[in-house]
Amino acid sequence: MNDYTPVLGVGAALLHGTAYVLYNIQTHFGQSKPNPASWSVWTVLAIINAFSFQELSGDLVSTLQSFIGSVACIFTFGYALLNGKFSRLGRKEWFTLAMALLAVMVWWIFQNAAYANMIVLLAILVSFKPTFDGVYKDPFKEVPRSWWLWTLAYGLTTASVLIRHKPLLALLMPVALMIAHGSIAVLSSQSRKDRYSQVFEQEE
Repeated sequence: MNDYTPVLGVGAALLHGTAYVLYNIQTHFGQSKPNPASWSVWTVLAIINAFSFQELSGDLVSTLQSFIGSVACIFTFGYALLNGKFSRLGRKEWFTLAMALLAVMVWWIFQNAAYANMIVLLAILVSFKPTFDGVYKDPFKEVPRSWWLWTLAYGLTTASVLIRHKPLLALLMPVALMIAHGSIAVLSSQSRKDRYSQVFEQEE
């Protein structure tokens, strides 16, 4: 029986990388305004997430997306730094950075990548809240294209983990991030922007 699951991993990685390219194009044209301070923290989280998820799943195919994401995060951070101003880290950034450090310490002390990956996942989800709140109040703050691609990429990784019979804990990361990215895509969709514009016009 042929094993087609590597196609899922490669597909997820390509979609993930493409989403980052689109995001940086949006940044170039002023449609997105990444904060260098936030992206510095997300880059650290992405790197720890990739290595801990690889250790947890024991599967390079399912982890390929996370490694591509780590590299893309580094480039996005660099691009944001070149085109923006590095502001001081806020309480949210310090909190997520502290959680990243905690994940590394837990991994080193207990030699358990699962605990480390769950801590990093929690930190990533916490860091999503400002973006979620912002686009919930104003759908024009984000462009959905990249977010749909990220959502689909995590969907493919979820399928890869399921088909390749990896530990159930390995499902938490792709499923949680699929939902998180999908929520931003839905909240920034064109239909919601149209409704937002209609309400804004009526209020005027």
